[in-house]
Amino acid sequence: MLTTTYQLSKDLPKITLVAHNGKLIALDWFTQKTEKLLNKLTQQSEFVEKLPKDLAQKNQIYQQNCIVLFETKKQLDEYFQGKRQVFGIPLDLSSGTEFQQKVWQQLLQIPYGKTISYAELAKNIGQPTAYRAVANANGRNPISLIVPCHRVIASNGGMGGYTGGVAIKKRLLAQEGVRLTE
Repeated sequence: MLTTTYQLSKDLPKITLVAHNGKLIALDWFTQKTEKLLNKLTQQSEFVEKLPKDLAQKNQIYQQNCIVLFETKKQLDEYFQGKRQVFGIPLDLSSGTEFQQKVWQQLLQIPYGKTISYAELAKNIGQPTAYRAVANANGRNPISLIVPCHRVIASNGGMGGYTGGVAIKKRLLAQEGVRLTE
């Protein structure tokens, strides 16, 4: 596992990026949430069992993790320069429950510059009455921005919440040309 922090732009806080086995497993605005995820992963027996035993394999995975983190930084820069609308980073969303993973996979279907409501998201996963559970899963998204939870808004057109804070959500939506009425 490899972790780094990155400053996207002057008007946004640093983010924490975490790669494991050649895939991005976390991208978050606050290290406390990321630390909680990493603690959870290292306590899971299946995670520990998958750790490489020999040095050559460890070096190979380290290189893969470096490549993923470098590519993530590059693609984030392109996003903020207005040159990228879709990310091409290998992701590992297995840290969530089956329900959370279903929600996170559906978030990946929301196009750049578009928004949907929590109720629409619940309907899209086939559970139209589960909008509160969907909002909860949205808030636990371990790969903010790339898994675009910021594109989910309240049914009345208002912002709704965002684990990075409403100011960051506004900034990301403005980046994508979304204008909201509050």
